[in-house]
Amino acid sequence: MRILVASWPGFGHLLPMVPLIRAAQRAGAEVVVSTGADLAPTAARLGVRVHRSGATLAESFARLDGVTFGELAPDERPLVAARHFFGAGAVDRARDVAVLLEGWRPDLVVHDTLELGSAVAAVAHGVPHVTHGYGPTVPDSGRFGQVIGETIGAAGLPDPIAAVFAAPYLDPCPPGLRGPEPNPWTDLRPVRPSPGESGDADPDLDAALAALPHEDTVYVTLGTVTNRAPDVFRAVLEGCRRRAVNVVLTTGPDVDPADLGPQPPGVLAARYLPQALVLPRCRAVVSHAGAGTMIGAVCHGLPQLCLPQGTDQPSNTAALLPTGAGLALEPGEVTADAVAAALGRLLGEPSFRRAAERLAAEVAAMPVADEVLAAVVQEVAGAVAP
Repeated sequence: MRILVASWPGFGHLLPMVPLIRAAQRAGAEVVVSTGADLAPTAARLGVRVHRSGATLAESFARLDGVTFGELAPDERPLVAARHFFGAGAVDRARDVAVLLEGWRPDLVVHDTLELGSAVAAVAHGVPHVTHGYGPTVPDSGRFGQVIGETIGAAGLPDPIAAVFAAPYLDPCPPGLRGPEPNPWTDLRPVRPSPGESGDADPDLDAALAALPHEDTVYVTLGTVTNRAPDVFRAVLEGCRRRAVNVVLTTGPDVDPADLGPQPPGVLAARYLPQALVLPRCRAVVSHAGAGTMIGAVCHGLPQLCLPQGTDQPSNTAALLPTGAGLALEPGEVTADAVAAALGRLLGEPSFRRAAERLAAEVAAMPVADEVLAAVVQEVAGAVAP
């Protein structure tokens, strides 16, 4: 069995598919991951062959230099991004993946929600394909996908969107977090998400976590895309200090924690730490509400303070709040006082923890990736399960 996993070049797109990649490896499948050159080292650490395709994340953003989003109406911004960011990127990746498929034919293509270039190549070569989600459905996803498809078609390639929406959608979002937005995919297959991989034991990290002085610990992150917000980080750190809680802070690979200034002993700051090692030591999460961080917290039954900064984060926040497992502060509301007040509620009112634990129980009831992959191979790829 050969499986191609294609990812938009962003951590939040590749990492949710890792449980399925691991299931494929356990089943003895040959796995190739196709993504941008910037994400290739991360993919290579999974022990797979990496195929570099399409633009990097930085190159994709460069394409938007002539677009002033602030001058666009709010409902126009996603469609412009669909055309110039994801659509243009899909065209590049479709051509690169088509070259790969000419010499290496997979039995199944798995791609993330916004990586449609590989779907173009799969349709052209008659290879079955499925979509792998990463969080709650974003508003107007159907129209967003249609614009990506139209952009692909305008480049002289076949528009794959009808085939994409008709194919299975592997959904790692627990039922209670799916929110009210309609999903344009018609064949939903739940798959249990993971809070991430812990990797090798890290005695230094264990010692640093054990040395933190306060009883309660909070994990703070703004992810890897909307993380250039030092004022937000500083407001959160001050709010946590007022609550006398430890803070485990990750700034992302391109932001130096030292830029935030000296920190007290209760703060452990790094560019990156495996959240699978950190979250079990925490009582709450303060984040940008990126899907990976949000679902990681859900896996551990942790209440969350959402600070949505952009992209899909507002809709993720909107999906979480009705569950009772979190609170939110909009960008103009993030002050030390507001953060301290919200943390006081999250840590002091048991209802938030109970709601988060209900979501964690939903996750535990979802089918594991091994079962889902076996069913997809049998039903969609028309082959004997690996």
